[in-house]
Amino acid sequence: MSENSPTKPWSIDCDFPGGNIVVERQEGDKAWVHHDLRGTSPWWFYWYFRVKNAGGKTLQFIFTKKFLMHNQGVCVSVDGGQTWAWSGAQALNPDGVPGFRYIVPGGASEIRFAISFPYLQEHLQRLLAELPAVTVGELCRSRHGRSVELLRLGNPQAKRKLYLTARHHACESNGNWVMEGALREICADSDVGEWFRQNVDVLAVPFVDKDGVEEGDQGKDRTPHDHNRDYDDDRVIYPEVAAIKKLVPEWSAGSSIIATDFHCPYINGRHAYMVPVGEEQNLVNMRRFVQIVADLHPGPGAFREDDHGGLTKGNVYKNGIQSTRWLSTLPGMLMCGTLETPYCQIHDAAVTPANLIVLGRSFAKAYQALWLELT
Repeated sequence: MSENSPTKPWSIDCDFPGGNIVVERQEGDKAWVHHDLRGTSPWWFYWYFRVKNAGGKTLQFIFTKKFLMHNQGVCVSVDGGQTWAWSGAQALNPDGVPGFRYIVPGGASEIRFAISFPYLQEHLQRLLAELPAVTVGELCRSRHGRSVELLRLGNPQAKRKLYLTARHHACESNGNWVMEGALREICADSDVGEWFRQNVDVLAVPFVDKDGVEEGDQGKDRTPHDHNRDYDDDRVIYPEVAAIKKLVPEWSAGSSIIATDFHCPYINGRHAYMVPVGEEQNLVNMRRFVQIVADLHPGPGAFREDDHGGLTKGNVYKNGIQSTRWLSTLPGMLMCGTLETPYCQIHDAAVTPANLIVLGRSFAKAYQALWLELT
């Protein structure tokens, strides 16, 4: 039933998990807003907000600081964030005004808008309810007292170890949808799933920056450095990274390891790709892994070998050591790398949670193929 009231003004807020916006003012059916950059420098592009009591209105949102929108438009939900769809690029404000317009359905008591498809603790809980084979533990407590989930599945005695992480940068939610696909494939009633459960010990940290995810932070370029620049031995400041650096070497000792850290690139990225890291042997194995995924994942939204350049030199960042660079130094590391998955479009295909999950399933199959080929 609609809660719209003709005497109650429409409102904007971000008082829910993942929300991010600063409202400057409202006049009529227009609102002037900007991104909340708390803790981040320089500017970054994440936002996610809710509008209430606006059924039937044509609203215009004007971003006063800076605004970037990809060619799928903005993400829209009319069911409290349960399901989402793209608005299309026609939602972009005319005449170069930064922001967008949207006609709110007449029966909608609330509507949500976001830069990308959210993935929060509630999404993880729904996934875990479907995957009883996954054991949920605690990596640590976050700075703000939240439990940081540590997922385990497979064979704890196996000498093949798969380590998956996402949300070193809190805003990069699409990485979780890909991770979900990998976990679903590993738990599937299939030959691949059965092989994993017998032969691989899987460890996953879905929300490395748990506070940032739930509080709606940018996460990217936190000051003095973000979670994915916290792997220097002499300057670890985040409890999640400290716990990872203690746990993973102990857990993986004496094993063959594959690791992937799931990320998103800058907002207008148009292909999914692995970021080169480490020394020559890791790069050789990464090139082979990319070939395997490309064979498994053709068609619209394809993962293509020629999107990766040569993968001949590992990235080194001046502002700190990233997770995969640290991982590449662990004994037994067969292949590690960062996957960058676009926010809105992979080649000619619009990004959706469903096709990101399919990409994650392809990654799980490729992990198996790489192990069987090289070990």
